[in-house]
Amino acid sequence: MRKVKYQPPGADYKISIKDYYQILSSALFLIIGTTILVRSLQNSIVVMALLMGGGFLALGAYRLRFVVKYFRERRKCSPR
Repeated sequence: MRKVKYQPPGADYKISIKDYYQILSSALFLIIGTTILVRSLQNSIVVMALLMGGGFLALGAYRLRFVVKYFRERRKCSPR
C-alpha cells in the first residue's frame, strides 16, 4: 500500500472569477458605506443615510472577514 499525502479539503482550490468579483464588490461596499456616512454627517444627519452607510459597511466587513479567514487557512495549510 502506498502512502498518500494528506491534503486538507480545499487545499487545491483555485479562486474563480466569481470569487474575485465577490472580493471586489465587498471592498467597494466598504468604500461606498464610508462615503455615504461621511457625506451624510457633513451636511445634515439623515437616518436613512446612516442606515444605508452602516449597512454597506457591515455587509462589506462581514464578507471580507470570510476572505481573510480563507487566505489565513490557505497559508497555514500550504507547505513552506
